[in-house]
Amino acid sequence: MKTGDLIYLDEYLGRFINITKSRNTKNSNRSGTIVNETKNMLFLISHQNKSIIRIPKNEICEYVICHAGETYTLDGKRLLGRPEELVNILK
Repeated sequence: MKTGDLIYLDEYLGRFINITKSRNTKNSNRSGTIVNETKNMLFLISHQNKSIIRIPKNEICEYVICHAGETYTLDGKRLLGRPEELVNILK
């Protein structure tokens, strides 16, 4: 696993994510594909039972995301904010 520098600035929709640490223990070790993202919430589709999981972004402390065949461990603070604002930082 790597720690990405600019990976958090890329689009997250359709990417596989695994939440390794969360303030809410119920959301720790949750994983799935991101199907929607808002300012304060991530919507994942679970691969186990095909249900939509809603997870508040401010509860996520650490997560692992797959990008271009690599896995990256990132801090949960990097998720905070509107998705369109995070992507536009690169442009």
